[in-house]
Amino acid sequence: MDKSRKGSAKELLIIFDMDGVLIDVSGSYREVVRRTVDVYLRNVLGARELREGYLPLTDVDRIKKSGGLNNDWDLSYAIINCILKRFFDPNNASNIRLFTDLASLSDERRIMEDIAAILHLLDSQELEEGLGTLSLFRLFHDTIAGTPSPFLLNRGDVKSGNVVKRIFQELYLGADLFLNIYGEGPVFHTGAGLIDQEKMIPTRQDLDTLTHSHLLAIATGRPGVEAHHALKHFGISDLFVAVVTEDDVVAEEAKLKVSLRKPHPFSILRCMEKSGSEGGTQVYYVGDMPDDILAACSAGAIPIGFVKVGENVDVAAHEKLLNEKGAFRVCSHFNELVGLFS
Repeated sequence: MDKSRKGSAKELLIIFDMDGVLIDVSGSYREVVRRTVDVYLRNVLGARELREGYLPLTDVDRIKKSGGLNNDWDLSYAIINCILKRFFDPNNASNIRLFTDLASLSDERRIMEDIAAILHLLDSQELEEGLGTLSLFRLFHDTIAGTPSPFLLNRGDVKSGNVVKRIFQELYLGADLFLNIYGEGPVFHTGAGLIDQEKMIPTRQDLDTLTHSHLLAIATGRPGVEAHHALKHFGISDLFVAVVTEDDVVAEEAKLKVSLRKPHPFSILRCMEKSGSEGGTQVYYVGDMPDDILAACSAGAIPIGFVKVGENVDVAAHEKLLNEKGAFRVCSHFNELVGLFS
């Protein structure tokens, strides 16, 4: 972070979402969500005969855009819970009790040992056959949300019983980075992480151009260590006067006991505060999801939508969705953003 720019006379503050705006996550986060669901159903619930491609990325993307699931851990929980509510919530008190008891364990390796011992009690045939014919997107919106299924092991954190989050983090980070961050090796995935598939969307020159006359900042749902890892990896840490991450949100939620995730404006408001911008500073927020636009509107920032042109992206439909949520302008190429702010 270049603190010399903080509190300068620049009158425009541009706050960016990270994923989908600064960093192309089409080959990382979206794919990690899909694989997390797959690993959970196959390895935790024993549905090993699921057909390939039962969970297309297009369904994951459509569910994400439906709102309220800006955090990809929450997106993974919601998709798995939807499937469990459909296929694994019969009135089988013994199975439910076994899985509920597992959630009280704090060692994922021990959990997997116990799961292996009871998998033969679960009939995964209906799940394997059903997911071969159902649209996940339709299933998601037809299933009553309600409380989490007792078969959804997502309580606590990595290393404290949250099996879904552990699977997600192992797939995303890869074995080496997972070990560096969490201090122990992976249980489910020992290969490279999909974090290595990420690419920067703007060029360094694009961002340098914006810093000449504007303050730049970031409000992202990434955990701090992952956000700063990406900024360091791409060599752009020095360009932003403030970076607000999932860590800031979690810390404040612990104090207030309420949800502060987008579309709540907390992360954008905290970013404005951290940037040290003056009261007369014009603030823009650039995001790619409906919740980003709603959060910007609530924070009093001007919402700018961004839809990166790419494979399997219906740009027109996505632009329409962001416009409906209140976007002031929607751009599909980063040089459009540079031109807009210049």
